[in-house]
Amino acid sequence: MPTLALAGGTSPSLGRAIVTAVFAHTSWNVLILSRSTRPPIWLRAIDQHAKRHKIAAVDYGSVDSLATTLKGQAVHTLVSVTSAVDGTQAQTQINLLRAAVSAGCKRFAPSQWGFGPKGWAEVGSLRWADQGVREECANHRDQIEIACFNQGSFMNYIGHGIFATPELEDVGDVAWAKYRSGAGYKPGEDEACEGLHRQGPLMDQSGAFLVGLKNGIAELPVKDDGQWPRITFTSMRDVGRFIAAALDLPRWKQEMGMAGDTLTMGELLASAEAVTGKKFKVTLIKRQDLLERLANTRDADFMQRLWIEFNLAYIRDRDDEVVVRPTLNELCPAVKPITVRDYMEKHWQGAP
Repeated sequence: MPTLALAGGTSPSLGRAIVTAVFAHTSWNVLILSRSTRPPIWLRAIDQHAKRHKIAAVDYGSVDSLATTLKGQAVHTLVSVTSAVDGTQAQTQINLLRAAVSAGCKRFAPSQWGFGPKGWAEVGSLRWADQGVREECANHRDQIEIACFNQGSFMNYIGHGIFATPELEDVGDVAWAKYRSGAGYKPGEDEACEGLHRQGPLMDQSGAFLVGLKNGIAELPVKDDGQWPRITFTSMRDVGRFIAAALDLPRWKQEMGMAGDTLTMGELLASAEAVTGKKFKVTLIKRQDLLERLANTRDADFMQRLWIEFNLAYIRDRDDEVVVRPTLNELCPAVKPITVRDYMEKHWQGAP
């Protein structure tokens, strides 16, 4: 069976989404590259005896060490989901690429999850993760097949708005049993939010973004002409399913976008009100207000600047930026991603 190496694969978000999907839908084994060999509880719950995975402790700063690890496990494909906030993210992707080439891997995907290719050029707060990465990929395309995977915005921020206050953590055997029965996900908040951090800027401090179903509020960008802009949403688990399906494709394209659902902000609001039966309190976000806020926000306030720039990108309403081309949907028609309306209905019904 072929081996996928997943850099950062112990993460409870994209790492978990891809590992669980690969186990469920493919015959591939997984080599997880991590700074620690300690398996997270969700991984122990689904592969207790490590029959389909190995964890290798690696130094992301050493190309030679990375290459030795990849070559020793005869890795076919290397996918990165690392998210280093210490300034090393871009160099880590470059090191992983060079190691994959040195080890004779056939395919590589850097950690550039999110907006389409124009987003990395236009959204200033994303550039920290892209410094030289795409140029390095272009330099190696004759040696290894390379794709950038983009999914737009994570649908799971809606889940934070449903589970507006964090649930109590389960521990020990109780937690293990819940992860085991849910194929790596606990019912409730974990199943809805899928490891996504509560980082959204919604005023109720739930960590949600755009809509908060529990509290019936919305903060939505609007275009200069008063029309609603579009947004592409994809759930974390559907990203995992698309990547699992992509492993068996005969060829990868350079840009491998995927879309769970592309809709307008107005349609997002209408679904939220229909599912909850509430009339939402809506705050409209306009370009000029955002530009003024951005000018008065310190560079050190990274998350605040990020959300402002995201909303400006939504207002631009451009293909290949906030609206992602569904390339993987077309190449992998067996993957049926959840829509925003279905996501809301599924998790709203199960919320406390």
